[in-house]
Amino acid sequence: MSIVRSPSAVPYRPGLSGDVVAGLLNDGRAEGVARVAVAEAQRRGARLRFVQIVDQDLSPEERADADQATFRAAVRALRGYRGIPCRFEVVTGDPTDTLVDLARSAAALIIGADDESPRSLALRVAALASCPVVAVPVQAA
Repeated sequence: MSIVRSPSAVPYRPGLSGDVVAGLLNDGRAEGVARVAVAEAQRRGARLRFVQIVDQDLSPEERADADQATFRAAVRALRGYRGIPCRFEVVTGDPTDTLVDLARSAAALIIGADDESPRSLALRVAALASCPVVAVPVQAA
């Protein structure tokens, strides 16, 4: 068995960088976050992890809607790109704790920017994360 790669495929360089992690919430910003994460993974030659973070109190219908919206956003962001190794994960829990945990093994963490109040998820995560954090503004989403 042989694997044929497209000449336009992005070379994956294992060991040279960690994964680019896209923290996706069903908050209307997922597509912008996914687009920035895809571009960053391509730039670094890194794997891409799309991580959907869901509230444990969601009903099955709400969970299905969230799954569909964030998965669709990730797939749309990947259109036109080839050879970016990626995976999709669903995590239940507190977004801040989850994103900070994900940052421990990431080359970069891409999340949606919210407001600039002291309660801002993006500001809390950026202060605690052990890797660079890119907060995608609402306009880019």
